[in-house]
Amino acid sequence: MNTEKIWLVTGASAGLGLILVKMLLDQGHKVAATSRDGDALLDAVGAKLEGSFLPLTVDLADERNVRRAVDATVAAFGGLDVVVNNAGYGLQGALDSLSDADLRGNFDVNVFGVLNVIRAVLPRMREQRGGHVFNISSILGFDGGCEGWGAYSATKFAVSGLTEALAAEAAPHGVRVSLVYPGRMREARGAHGRQPGGDPAKMAQALINSAQAQYAPLHLFLGRDAFDQARAKIQSVQQELARWREMSVSIGFADERRLAA
Repeated sequence: MNTEKIWLVTGASAGLGLILVKMLLDQGHKVAATSRDGDALLDAVGAKLEGSFLPLTVDLADERNVRRAVDATVAAFGGLDVVVNNAGYGLQGALDSLSDADLRGNFDVNVFGVLNVIRAVLPRMREQRGGHVFNISSILGFDGGCEGWGAYSATKFAVSGLTEALAAEAAPHGVRVSLVYPGRMREARGAHGRQPGGDPAKMAQALINSAQAQYAPLHLFLGRDAFDQARAKIQSVQQELARWREMSVSIGFADERRLAA
């Protein structure tokens, strides 16, 4: 059975994206990968596989630039099976201390960059009645209670919300969608000792395994910290639902309150 797929990975010059690209190439997949500097990306990957790797210099905030990159991927490899919207960056600081330019720049890459890729790839995937989109959010896109990370958290909550809607829109066309919530990732150079954080190589393999699974997860939490934080958030919401149930349902008309009882 041929399991080779054509992947497009954004934000591939470092971290999880770079590790994923290298792993995919080692496993025989064809990979197009984006970075703001395609030459640096080629050097980082070190790929010598002619016809298997396509480095692309892309500004994800530029919709035309993104569409050209998707067209180039299809032209080079003859199709597109899996997209990983991995590109993004953190923005730290109290919400009232960040400039408008900083905030909009963060949303341009983390949110509108994802939307630009989705608009470029979904028509093709609908037409071929198949494909898989991974949108990389963050545990801070599920639980935003982390001081100093409100802006970044807001972008990742936006990614989470649009991904759930995308899953509902894409499912009737045979397109799978997964929303990934990584926890803290350990740098490869610090992979020894007791340094906290998940192993980015294991995270990359988890994405590959999910793409090959019969049933893809919609919500995928990666890392023990992400798993525990998500469970604590869910429990907290459940407790508040129970505590404030009467007030929540009291605003309905009488017949609606009976239905909610």
